[in-house]
Amino acid sequence: MSASPATLDRAELRAFLISNLESHLDETLANVRPDGRLGTDPWINRDQHDILPLTLLYQTEGSSIYRDPKILDVIAKGGAYLAKKLDEKGMWRFDKKDGSYWGQIYTPWTYLRWIMTYKLIKDELPTDLRKEWEDGLLLGFTGISATELNSKSNIYPGPLPGRPALKEGEVIPWVHNIPSHHATALFLAGELFDRPEWQQQAREFMQLVVAAQSPHGWWTEHVGPVVLYNRVYIEALSLYYMLSNDESVLPAIERGNRFHLNYMYPNGVMIETVDERNPYGVLTLKRDADGTAHYLPKQVNIHPGLFFSDSGRALLAHQMPIVRTRDQKEVVDVDYLYYCLNATDGELTYTARQEPRFRMGDDSLIARENPWIVSLSAYCAPRWPGRFIQDRQNLASIYHRDSGLILGGGNTKIQPLWSTMTVGDTGLLKPTGASRDTDLAPAIDVAYTPDACSIDEPSERRWTQTITTAGAVAELAFEIVDDKSITISSRLVKPAPDGRAAAAHLTFIPYPESPIRFSDGSTAELSDFACEKTGQTSIAHHNWKLTLPDSAQVHWPVLPHNPYTDDGHAATEEGRLVVSLPLTSEPHQLTLRIES
Repeated sequence: MSASPATLDRAELRAFLISNLESHLDETLANVRPDGRLGTDPWINRDQHDILPLTLLYQTEGSSIYRDPKILDVIAKGGAYLAKKLDEKGMWRFDKKDGSYWGQIYTPWTYLRWIMTYKLIKDELPTDLRKEWEDGLLLGFTGISATELNSKSNIYPGPLPGRPALKEGEVIPWVHNIPSHHATALFLAGELFDRPEWQQQAREFMQLVVAAQSPHGWWTEHVGPVVLYNRVYIEALSLYYMLSNDESVLPAIERGNRFHLNYMYPNGVMIETVDERNPYGVLTLKRDADGTAHYLPKQVNIHPGLFFSDSGRALLAHQMPIVRTRDQKEVVDVDYLYYCLNATDGELTYTARQEPRFRMGDDSLIARENPWIVSLSAYCAPRWPGRFIQDRQNLASIYHRDSGLILGGGNTKIQPLWSTMTVGDTGLLKPTGASRDTDLAPAIDVAYTPDACSIDEPSERRWTQTITTAGAVAELAFEIVDDKSITISSRLVKPAPDGRAAAAHLTFIPYPESPIRFSDGSTAELSDFACEKTGQTSIAHHNWKLTLPDSAQVHWPVLPHNPYTDDGHAATEEGRLVVSLPLTSEPHQLTLRIES
């Protein structure tokens, strides 16, 4: 029996988006410079993104800046400043606010917002500034057409694992999140500058994007999903659909949104277990007036791709009550959301629901047994030397309705203690001292990514993983006992052929201002102070307690490699509380219990 349809209130959503755009105005206008620069120093091209929300509010009757000529001047100069900062190819410096420089780039999100703004405001721009806009846009999109969708700067690097080798002389553009947004922007530029060949090029590239999607609704950049970045692909397809009315992309949007609907925690965060790009983000503590603690994830994603499919609207309906409780400045892409809401018609109805079991073949499982969620991954992949593809090493996550994410947290690089299973000395490798040129898949005598993994569900509330690493085979089992407790057991099925020791590592999520409590009566605060313990029979943190065998080792903080910092350094709050267990033929069973 299908679920009864539910409906999102369009007027309420529109009012929220307008209010959100308005909430940024004071800060935006305080940073306007006479030459057209927006944002704070040091300037980066993304600072100019504000021209789109300014334009949307300028053209929205009833807004505080409706048809304000001063705002039109800010918008006009803001777009012209983008043109002034282009190099001879139409690229900008890829600068970051930390002062680092990452090369030249056709920033797709900037070009898309710039061309969308141009469509809305072009007839109101002063003649001289309109020409500066047009000269800059034409320069940039000529370069994007020539180099970003079909040239040697973006050739499919193949063969990726599991993909066929290229035929002799074959050239295939590489489907990636950046050129997907380039294609969306190029389609609109083709419309506005009467370049039908650009529009055709964008259509053809978007068909490649659709073809590259997994049947389960995601895109890969190595092996398996990129969960958080997957929304970037859906967003590009959805904006393209809104601009082109090309219905051939709608099934891909629905598949992508179904994947996200099921790979989502109750707190609105995407489930990280199978993500090859991003770990679970740092939590922020917020207290009510009575002292009640709320642990807020970094952001709760909503985006315009949710408007265009049943599963997407179901996901949006789940996210909106959460989003409304957050600081409005934490909501990303509100300009895209408002732009698309105004361009769509009809009721925002939906029937989709999260599924109690969501499998992606033999590679993963989401099991929802309220109040628990168990997420298991069996994705295995060769380690990648670059920084943005994380090692597939952390294979299990446990979430509780009253506690949030407890165990898991996702993947990183050159940090064996984040791995569910290792073979060899984990002390041989640490993520310290890495640079942008460091080989992040070094040859070293410790194995910390699985060669094979399988997932089974031998009974209704019990799940097992059989993991093979460097010839050793281990089994981990997770069994729900009741609403308050779950057991975790580990055992060595087969030792490593070369005699190296095997270990299991359980990574626990830190909750701010909640100390780690040990069975010996000591405590450790979540600070820069490092803590290692052995011989403990239990540890407790946040609102849970874990029983331990005497052989367990406890480490805090176990830091990841952060790919978004120039030298890969990570802050203490990005670390994990890790429990390491030597794997032996005698099973270790731990009980994780929620304390109320």
